[in-house]
Amino acid sequence: MSNRLQFAIVGIPLSRPEIVEFLVPPQPQSRGRMVTIVGQRPSATAEAKWIAQLRETAVPTINDLLHIDNPHGHLVLRATDRLVPVELLAEADFLTRPLGGWIANYFGVIGYEPPLANGDPLLDRAEILHDFGNQIRFFGADPQQVASRLEAETGLTVAEAADAFCRLHTIREAQLGENTGLPTRMAYIDQLYATIANKRGFATSNQPPLPATFLIDELMGQMVELELQRRTAVANHNHAIGEQIATWQAAHQQASGLHLLLKGEYIVGRHRRSTILIAPELGLVIKQPAPEPFHEIELGAKMVNGRPENWPTMTGTGELVTARGRLRLILEEDLVPRISRAFGYNTQFSSLLGLTLEPFVRGDTVMETAWRDTAVLTPALYEEILLHQLVCEQLGIENGDWHAANFIIRQPDQEIVHVDWGAARPLRNDEMTPEDQQTRLHQVRNIAFSFKHAPLVARVQQLHDELTGDADRMAILQARARGLSEK
Repeated sequence: MSNRLQFAIVGIPLSRPEIVEFLVPPQPQSRGRMVTIVGQRPSATAEAKWIAQLRETAVPTINDLLHIDNPHGHLVLRATDRLVPVELLAEADFLTRPLGGWIANYFGVIGYEPPLANGDPLLDRAEILHDFGNQIRFFGADPQQVASRLEAETGLTVAEAADAFCRLHTIREAQLGENTGLPTRMAYIDQLYATIANKRGFATSNQPPLPATFLIDELMGQMVELELQRRTAVANHNHAIGEQIATWQAAHQQASGLHLLLKGEYIVGRHRRSTILIAPELGLVIKQPAPEPFHEIELGAKMVNGRPENWPTMTGTGELVTARGRLRLILEEDLVPRISRAFGYNTQFSSLLGLTLEPFVRGDTVMETAWRDTAVLTPALYEEILLHQLVCEQLGIENGDWHAANFIIRQPDQEIVHVDWGAARPLRNDEMTPEDQQTRLHQVRNIAFSFKHAPLVARVQQLHDELTGDADRMAILQARARGLSEK
């Protein structure tokens, strides 16, 4: 990396005509300027350096285990015309459609050599929202919290955990070696998956099994790397490589349901950063938050060419929050754990690895089901959706992300299960007024827009208005919410 590299949180208004014209249609040869971005996972180089330090440390500490949390180990180069995955740009008006007021805006930390504006259409219109200088300031894991939870999460001491990380890296080196070609990586992923499923954990005659969470994290990391290789191949029109990876991914999803959802970039209103590994045979959905700054989104923050644009605004210290930092907040605030208890979910949390492990819920989403059959949108179903907001209100929580794809109709009991609480936040005392409570209640109505289909939008809005206008039905739901919140 250059010594002149500066880091900043930026917003780029992707819906502006000159940017759309530059990005669409995507070109096989990149035309954008190179910038440094913070990737979802640490680089292989950063991991190897961390492991070498662990091996050389006689008495490792919690801080040694968490050294990998530094986002400077996540840095990768990316051209500006590859900041938006080219496959998303194949969708008509992806960058320009308003979606209920949400306008596409790229948001994240970039590293650049000054000046920022340098003739590139995206960088010329990028705005620096928070300047870090030459070091990214970040909010990461709390060593005391991790230390207090380590044995419960892993069954290991600090020294044993350090040894387990080193053993796993040795296994990776043995399997991949210098050859990181596709067949080799795919075979290693298959081995990891089989080892997790058989619960042997690479145990030997003189070594205990590795913790399942370590192997799950490694599985996720290897699948992320494979998906990034596929995206690069697609962007560069390397059809043979792209199709080889896609075929392998499709075969695994067909055989076992194993698949990865990688949102490696934050496009406001379209694409919130996260990584999700869905493993039905393991009975798990594994989620890892992405490195993302403290922020909120202001709708209609600017008027440009007669159109309102939403823009991120920094909150708190404006630091970049790592995956472990996000888990730290989840555990400190005790929001998602309380929601999990209220609805009877058996969600597990890894402060050491920045992972949330949820039970796999078998069934289709409300969105998928309604697209096939609008009759599913009944008053009873909408009551179950609104019940989730009423429980949140009882717990002092705002969800803020009501989306039909986040509700699953569980099979075989038809229970409605909400599977994404990543946007949950604690309510402040000054937000507990009756007026604010009504505002949050009616925010659920916005779930209608997630269907992106006018008749379904109208139906959901009708269901919401009928329910919230019926005092008797609301009283019954409120009583149910109080009962659930007391668990």
